[in-house]
Amino acid sequence: MSFWFTLKEGLKGFKRARLATIITITSIAFALLLIGYFAVFVLNVDALVGDFKSRFEIEVFLDADVNDDIGKKVSIQIKALEGVAAVNYIDKAKAAQRFEKEFGRSVYDVLETNPLPITCIVTLKENFQNTQSIKQISDKIKTFNYVDEILYQGDLLVLIDQYINLVYLIAGGIGLVLCLIAFILLYNTIRLTIFARSDIIEIMKLVGATSKFIRRPFVVEGFMQGFLGSLLACGLLFLSIKIIIRFVYPYIHHQIEPYIVLTIFGVLIGFLSSRMSVSKYLQ
Repeated sequence: MSFWFTLKEGLKGFKRARLATIITITSIAFALLLIGYFAVFVLNVDALVGDFKSRFEIEVFLDADVNDDIGKKVSIQIKALEGVAAVNYIDKAKAAQRFEKEFGRSVYDVLETNPLPITCIVTLKENFQNTQSIKQISDKIKTFNYVDEILYQGDLLVLIDQYINLVYLIAGGIGLVLCLIAFILLYNTIRLTIFARSDIIEIMKLVGATSKFIRRPFVVEGFMQGFLGSLLACGLLFLSIKIIIRFVYPYIHHQIEPYIVLTIFGVLIGFLSSRMSVSKYLQ
């Protein structure tokens, strides 16, 4: 009986203050929609950075007089290191082909011999695609015999790591502010609703209703407003991303996680704001 009364009274709140309810749901939806846009933006930045790091390579040049047998042994040593995903072994002949492809001229047109060294192109496993791990691996490779020089874009990787952390920090801060705005909107709307029904609440108190019994319909109402606001936000986010993919930029990284996060945020905002506002009034 208590459960059905709570649910019924909570749903009645939508009819009693339709305009306020619509404004609240819409406001929550647009606040959550902005959060969703930031979440999608961060996911796409993260995907771009991940794609760059997956193609990140360490070039290991061996001594110029190293023969093919020794070169392959060094390649095997490098492949055995923790964090190394693969080693692309380039002998002198392949190095000459790369030279001709990049510069449009054979090395033998310039010199009578092939001075290009044997090269090992090292790619790393996903968990080791960071500045610290790359430096540790390159330092280990430097200790190997016959290694002449190691090249990788360390400065660029440091720069990317610094800026990506800044992007995450800014996005998290903006998301937190938007969540707070949505919370305050619903909190104040519930308070106004409670004041409008203050006479009913006083009568319920006089007949012996507990604070918990009085609070529950308002919590249900806030829960439903947050849930509907999140559904509206998810729908708008999905529709706008589909439009962008079709007409503007077809390579957007699109996942289900932002929709799950928006729904959880909407429900939590509705539940907590309504509970806090009712509790404050009853006190």
